[in-house]
Amino acid sequence: MSEPHPIRVVLFSEVNSKLGAPFLSILAEHPLVRLVGVVTSPPGKLCPYFIGEEDQVDLEKQAGERGVPLFRPAKVNDPGLIRELAALRPDYFLTGNYQQILKPDLLAVPTVTSINFHPSPLPRYAGWAPFFWTVKEGERDSGVTAIEMTPEIDGGPVVMQKRIRLAGDETALEVRESHTIANVALLRQLLPRLIAREYPTAPQDATLRSYFGKPGDRDYWLDFSGPTDTVLRTVRAGYRSPGAYVHTDQGNQLTVLTAEDVGQAFPAPHVPGTLRIESGALYAASADGWLRLWSVDVHGQERPARVPDGTTRFDTRFQARARA
Repeated sequence: MSEPHPIRVVLFSEVNSKLGAPFLSILAEHPLVRLVGVVTSPPGKLCPYFIGEEDQVDLEKQAGERGVPLFRPAKVNDPGLIRELAALRPDYFLTGNYQQILKPDLLAVPTVTSINFHPSPLPRYAGWAPFFWTVKEGERDSGVTAIEMTPEIDGGPVVMQKRIRLAGDETALEVRESHTIANVALLRQLLPRLIAREYPTAPQDATLRSYFGKPGDRDYWLDFSGPTDTVLRTVRAGYRSPGAYVHTDQGNQLTVLTAEDVGQAFPAPHVPGTLRIESGALYAASADGWLRLWSVDVHGQERPARVPDGTTRFDTRFQARARA
């Protein structure tokens, strides 16, 4: 029996992606894979998920050290780029944490197929920032999914999936990190099948599909007129950047990073948004109880929770986040 021929792969990922970095290493080092190109962010553009974090990665540097051709297009579907990628004769496009949409002419380039690694249990949580929405919605059953790419965003047939059970108290950062590890494991598990060009597919159940867009200011806003659980899910979903926020009755913006449900810590009745300081600790009332605020963001640093002098409550009316 003859040995399989190495597959030719082009990787698509953001230049500072902590998913793209291990993908690049795995593909470049596998003896039966030829990583013939890396397509990443345009110059000067970074994926916001990873800005400001420790242990920064650089796919441009990684590719350069391995002699892999690098492409940084402003528009990934540019006809000139399509011609350049076609000249590489790829068998597969593999994408992980790449934020431009590949259109039909580009998807037609690989001789076998294009596969995207998505950090959710598709067909649920298709779209932007699944780790944010997973926490915001209080999800416990999660996962990662490899799909064949089609013109429908995150709508192609499922190739392989890993399920993840959540405790329900994770931050979005923790969910992102656990799902990154699972997607790396999924790539390793799937590679032998891609090399053999034998992989199963199953259509997604459209009746189970949920799609979420890019989170906006209202999604990060802390509504203390709602129940404690909702407030805490928003805090965890926003952690660590850009953080969940609220405005005080003095007009100050406060970005809350960690908080805790302390139930009926103080006598009723109470008004949602009311603040109390007891023994130096800061508490805020929700619709059904009290929360202790443990830490807030101060100029990009996590600090013990404090509010400006004269502040007595949070404004429960939505205001868009003030930009620095």
